[in-house]
Amino acid sequence: MSSRHLLALRDERQAVLDFCAELSVADLAAPSAAPGWSVADVLIHLTVTARAIVTPTALALATTRDLERLNNQLVDVRRSHSTKHVTSDFTKWSGRGCAALRALTAPGIDRIPFRIGELGWYPLGLVPAMLVFDWHTHMRHDLAVALDRPIPPTDPRRMASMLTWLTVLLERSHREALSWLDAPVAITLTGPGGGSWRLEPRGGRIRVRPGPVTTAAARIAALAEEFPLWSTRRLSWRACAVAVTGDVELGTRVLDSINLV
Repeated sequence: MSSRHLLALRDERQAVLDFCAELSVADLAAPSAAPGWSVADVLIHLTVTARAIVTPTALALATTRDLERLNNQLVDVRRSHSTKHVTSDFTKWSGRGCAALRALTAPGIDRIPFRIGELGWYPLGLVPAMLVFDWHTHMRHDLAVALDRPIPPTDPRRMASMLTWLTVLLERSHREALSWLDAPVAITLTGPGGGSWRLEPRGGRIRVRPGPVTTAAARIAALAEEFPLWSTRRLSWRACAVAVTGDVELGTRVLDSINLV
């Protein structure tokens, strides 16, 4: 599981480095599409996530009960009036983090669970997929859009890693938000890295399982590249290419309940 996510993370790290190479001092000081953060602040956040792999920041991420608040605090601590070190810091810490992950995602070790605040427990092998999502989404939709730059291209491997992380996150973090679910729902995402998943009620919790779905009370069809946007509420799913068939009321309620960090 871990090897393909590491390859995706390597490619995404290079994409971030290529993007940063074109940024001016004025670009770094400009507001990003992430509320309250400049472009430099977003890059500080990306650095913090990489740095946490090899520093005690990991403990803070594991024990927090408010991940969004902690992320803001970590950026606040490292923010300064100068932005000249922001890109070099990302280069250094993302390199160290990726190197450490080669050991942390080795067979056997990759199954060890780690906690991400209120989001729950996940196997270490998913850390690279989580970082691919974080870096990929912030760079394209919080930086490139805000700076009116072309959206950097992606590929099926990186999209597959992101969707793996997001669907596992959906199961682990939405046990309460979807505890009312009483019938299976299918989600099919088309395009690079896409696939099908079945959301199943399990005694007040949910299971999200990949693979072909033969029966479901409601079916949700969407684009793989749009899923990270509406599932995190950067965009409304109603503004995206999302279709619901079968029990439309049930499918709509599921869509309205999804809000991934």
